Amino acid sequence: MVNLDNLQNSALITTLVGVLLLGASGYLVYSQQQSLSSGVQIEATVESKQVDRDSSRRGGIDFTPRVTYSYTYNGEQYTSQNIRPGLGTSSSNSRSDAEDRISQYEVGETTTAYVVEGSPSKSYLKKKTSIILPLMLGGFGALLLGRNAYRSLVG
Repeated sequence: MVNLDNLQNSALITTLVGVLLLGASGYLVYSQQQSLSSGVQIEATVESKQVDRDSSRRGGIDFTPRVTYSYTYNGEQYTSQNIRPGLGTSSSNSRSDAEDRISQYEVGETTTAYVVEGSPSKSYLKKKTSIILPLMLGGFGALLLGRNAYRSLVG
């Protein structure tokens, strides 16, 4: 015999998780767009660059490109490692892909960076967003909500 209370609790939990995932997805997209739209172009000096290897990921190895750069904004000195707005740097499963993403930066040279107006400690190097994580979160959230809607219509 099926316990209806357990089914209702399960549906409620998956609905809440779906809504939270859709909300997180929306927030990530909004945050990236806010950073892009309020980015003030500045000059930054590349302090270091490297590719970090992380073997803690289940089923493989991640390589994360890092570029440390410093800049002055409104008379204050800042240091950052964000390559992209929002979450910043994403990893790769290939060392050569990670190295390619930072190959244009040379230690000691000046490059263009963008400071988020109103939050000068937040900056990034490329005016390019990563939509993969928001799409994955939003897609999974929509899947959970759709699954519950389907179950309520059928069952």
